[in-house]
Amino acid sequence: MVYNPRNPAPPSGLKTTLSTTEDLVLGVKGSSEEAMLAMPVAVDADDSGNIYVLDRKAAQIKVFDPQGQFIRSLGRHGQGPGEFQSPVYFQITPQQNIMVTDPALRRVSLLGLDGQFVRNLSAGKMWMLMQAKMDTGGNIVGSHTVMDQEPRTELVRFNAELEPLHTIAGIPIARNEVFNPYFPRLNFDLTPEGDVVWGITTEYEFKVVNREGKTVRRIIKKNDPEILTQQDRDKRAKELWGDQGPSADMKVEWPQHFPPVQDFILDDRGWLFVRPFVKEQKGKDVLYDVFDTEGRYVARVFLPAVARRIKAGKLYTIEEDAEGLLHVKRYTMEWK
Repeated sequence: MVYNPRNPAPPSGLKTTLSTTEDLVLGVKGSSEEAMLAMPVAVDADDSGNIYVLDRKAAQIKVFDPQGQFIRSLGRHGQGPGEFQSPVYFQITPQQNIMVTDPALRRVSLLGLDGQFVRNLSAGKMWMLMQAKMDTGGNIVGSHTVMDQEPRTELVRFNAELEPLHTIAGIPIARNEVFNPYFPRLNFDLTPEGDVVWGITTEYEFKVVNREGKTVRRIIKKNDPEILTQQDRDKRAKELWGDQGPSADMKVEWPQHFPPVQDFILDDRGWLFVRPFVKEQKGKDVLYDVFDTEGRYVARVFLPAVARRIKAGKLYTIEEDAEGLLHVKRYTMEWK
C-alpha cells in the first residue's frame, strides 16, 4: 500500500519540474493528401523515432519518419487480412509488431512494422473489445463489455491466442433506466515489465497486478473532489442530451462530486501520469499528477494537451486547430 498526501512529496534530489517544447506537427494544412489526418485516434513511436498514427476514418496507420516526412500507409478498409473496418486503438508491441483493435470486426490484427500481415485473432463472442495491449510475455490484456444479468466491463488477461487466462477486474456499466452522467469508467495500462496498472474514475486509487493475476501494489492519493454544482449539471446535461434533455423514462442520478480521475497513462519508464478532474485549469494546458515507479506522488505538472503517448523523452498528443483540423504533435520533455 502506497499512501500519498494531497501535495507531491518527491525524494530529495529528484527532478520534478517539467518543461515541454513543441518540435513537430503532423497533418498540417498543405501537406500531401496521403500525409493528411482525417480522424487520428491513437499514436505510437518505434525505437527509431518513427511515428505511427491510426486514422480511424481512413482505416489506416500512417507512418512518418522522426522529421515528420510521410513514409507509408498500412492497411485499408475491408475485412480481409491486413484490412480494418473501424479500428479504435493500436500498439507497437514489445515484440515489435503493430497490434490493432477493431471492435467492428471483433478481432485483433497483428502486422509487422513494415505493414506485412502477421495474423488475426478472433474476439469471438466478446462485445466491444475496445483496447488490447500485449505484454512482454506475448499475452494480451484488454477490456470488453459483458452483457448478461449484471452488465459490466471486464479487464482480462488473455494468452497469445486471445483465450482468457484470468479476469483482473470488473465494474458495473450504466443502465438506461438509472443513469449516472459520471458513471465509473475503467482505465488500464501496462508497465515495461508487463504488470497491469488499472483504476476506475470514481476512486483515486490504482492497483498493480502481476502476470499471475496477483495485486502487488495499491497506489492511493488523498483527494478533495470538486463539488458538482447545478450549473455543472446543466452543462453536462446539454453535452449529453442537447436542449431536449434526457428521455422521460430515464432516471438521472447525479453524484455530489465530480469523479476524482479522468484517465491516466504510463510512460516508457513506468511513471504514472494521472489526469485528475479539476475545473480550474491553466489556460489550455492540462494538469497531471505524476507518480514514480514506486507509486510515490512526485510532481504536479501541466502538459500542453492530453497525453496520448510518452516515450523516449517525447510527448505525443492529438490536438485540434482553429479550423477544426486534427493534428498529431510531438513535444520534447525536459525534467529540471
